[in-house]
Amino acid sequence: MAKTKFNPNNFWIVFKYTQIALWSFVLFVVLFFIGVNYGLLGEMPDLEAIQNPRNAVSTTIYSSDFEVLGSYFTENRIEVSYDELSPYLVKGLIATEDKRFYTHSGIDLKGLFRAIVLTGMLGREGGGGSTLTQQLAKNLFHQNFHRAGAVRRMIQKLKEWVLAAKIERTFTKDEIINLYYNTVGFGYNSYGIKTASFTYFYKLPKELNPEEAAVLVAMLNGPSYYNPRLHPERVKERRNLVLRRMAGAGFISQVQCDRLCAKPIKLNFHNPDFREGTATYIREYLRQELKNWCEKNPKPNGEKWDIYKDGLKVFTTIDSRMQKYAEDATAQHLTFLQDAYFKEWKGKEPWKYGIRAKPDLLDKMMKQSERYRDMKAAGKSEAEIKKAFNAKTAMTVFSWHGDKAYSTDTVMSPLDSLKYYLQIIQVGFLAVNAKTGEIKAWVGGPNIRYFQLDHVKKTTRRQVGSTMKPFVYAAAIDKGYSPCTPIAYLPPKFDGIDASWNPEGTDKWKEGDMVPMQEGLWFSDNRVTANIISSLITPQELVDFSRRLEIESPLDAVPALCLGVSDISLYEMVGAYTAFANLGTYSKPFFIKRIEDKDGNVIARFGETHTEAIPEKTAYITTEIMKGVINKGTGARLRSKYGLPMPLAGKTGTTQANADAWFMCYNPDIVVGAWVGFEQPSVHFASNSSGAGATAAMPIVGSFLKSAFSDRSLQLTRDDFSLPTDSVFTVNFNCAETDTSEKRDLKQNPF
Repeated sequence: MAKTKFNPNNFWIVFKYTQIALWSFVLFVVLFFIGVNYGLLGEMPDLEAIQNPRNAVSTTIYSSDFEVLGSYFTENRIEVSYDELSPYLVKGLIATEDKRFYTHSGIDLKGLFRAIVLTGMLGREGGGGSTLTQQLAKNLFHQNFHRAGAVRRMIQKLKEWVLAAKIERTFTKDEIINLYYNTVGFGYNSYGIKTASFTYFYKLPKELNPEEAAVLVAMLNGPSYYNPRLHPERVKERRNLVLRRMAGAGFISQVQCDRLCAKPIKLNFHNPDFREGTATYIREYLRQELKNWCEKNPKPNGEKWDIYKDGLKVFTTIDSRMQKYAEDATAQHLTFLQDAYFKEWKGKEPWKYGIRAKPDLLDKMMKQSERYRDMKAAGKSEAEIKKAFNAKTAMTVFSWHGDKAYSTDTVMSPLDSLKYYLQIIQVGFLAVNAKTGEIKAWVGGPNIRYFQLDHVKKTTRRQVGSTMKPFVYAAAIDKGYSPCTPIAYLPPKFDGIDASWNPEGTDKWKEGDMVPMQEGLWFSDNRVTANIISSLITPQELVDFSRRLEIESPLDAVPALCLGVSDISLYEMVGAYTAFANLGTYSKPFFIKRIEDKDGNVIARFGETHTEAIPEKTAYITTEIMKGVINKGTGARLRSKYGLPMPLAGKTGTTQANADAWFMCYNPDIVVGAWVGFEQPSVHFASNSSGAGATAAMPIVGSFLKSAFSDRSLQLTRDDFSLPTDSVFTVNFNCAETDTSEKRDLKQNPF
């Protein structure tokens, strides 16, 4: 066979056309990706969009001690900077997701080739190959093609390549990691690493230890599949893979890896749902207030702030420690009280008994329910509706012992559930700094998931009972009467009033006795109080005095006002008592200190509001009398049961038929108020043994104060109340002395 002779001309021809082909391919690739950049395969974000991604950022609510109380969001996201990340988050992410991260320019060619062949050409899942930068591109611009065809997925990869190159030119490697962690989701509506750290471990990202960081890195592979609450063993296996890869990369030692892999997953889970967590009622009230503020206070460019997307930071007056003590005290006492209530009324319907009875209440509640309205709108007859309301079904209902799940063996009809919820005890609790007006704790109800009515806010009003009486006595003192002014223990007399009106007394005195005025308040005697408003002050003077204490609720100038028949909010009552605690100066309760934008710029400040409501002398003397309520009167169990030796003043309150129980208490630093009752006033406690202010409301305040005073970090004063500035005046508190004109120099002997 003859050999083919080598022809140099043919070689150069082949070489020439090979070069043309190669350079043409290179030119094509360059032009193609330029075209992709300019939208050849669909719209691409510009550089400004990459530099300023418009992620929805949560508004975050902070306590006065800088704890996160909650957030408002469409995507629950709080952005962080790189220096706020735990180093284990960075190391675990690189070791697991992109080990060549620091050496590539945004595209891992080996991984990309694998993705094109497996995903683009063979149509198989699991090709992978995306770098962290490519994943960031996808996260930033929501390019989700998981259910698209092979061609479209390949187009997505090409677009990610271009975006990744842009991102690599724009940001440093650290900034890319930071951006990545601010965009990824972790389930439970938690977006970004800061929210995830809070949700699963109740920590800042920088505080995460290696095994905790590894759990969050493990979740990146599928937050639902690797949910540590639902699938702990599955997540542990994936977490350990992250730890082993960190060890393989030299980020942790093998010994450390083995030790950490043996540990169980330990969560400190906090659901970001607004109905979960702490301070839920004030967070919901604050949400409405913020929306109103945003309507009236636009951005500098005229746009309205969006509390769900603009990343505002709201710093409140709430103290997370006091809030916890309030919620714990409420739950502990009402768990016991609810059991006692059900035992008292076993087999009976409370709304059918007593002077507030409403026998048709259940029927009215049924007709007001959403289920009834829906069935009525669907054309169902009354018979069909009642049959449906009496049909047994499995359901979950609220219980003070926790959510009580009814199985098929223990069922409840919709009508039974209405009966049940009518009898769930409601609560309102408020603690305010007497000097500043800062609200420190707010409990608006049992559970906002089941009960939306907030029993603290100004628009929720209930009869205040005997907590109104200090206003009566203070008004008398303001007119010049003294604690020892004698009050005849006789039926009160009023011009134009039925002579039969004779409020029931306490039986501590006999008919016709002369009772020192202060003792009427100590023992909350209705007859003594009624005689004060019949002989020392007028009903209109009581209304006027209450207005000076910023009581804005409607008040009728009638004699019964002295016994607390008017409906007033807990918010107003606690605010009014600040004037007694603060030597006559009313401190308006408030709960927002300042609002910042996402960059930390202060855009609004809120401060204290004070009013000189009543004279110092009036406030001081009234407080001294109310100290007797705690020391020897209706509030005496506060000391004996809860061991509170510090100076305290207060007042119990109980309304007709034991429908409302109140307790107000204060020292020079803090005013605390609690209301306990039911959503419908016709539902009530069976007796004073369970429904009086001293038994239903006072234990919540007592438990709260015990915890608060035991917490030295709160620095609550144990000192006595201050003397009036002009303290050279005489007043007699020792009414047992024969000479009732005895004088006291307050500077020398204030007791």
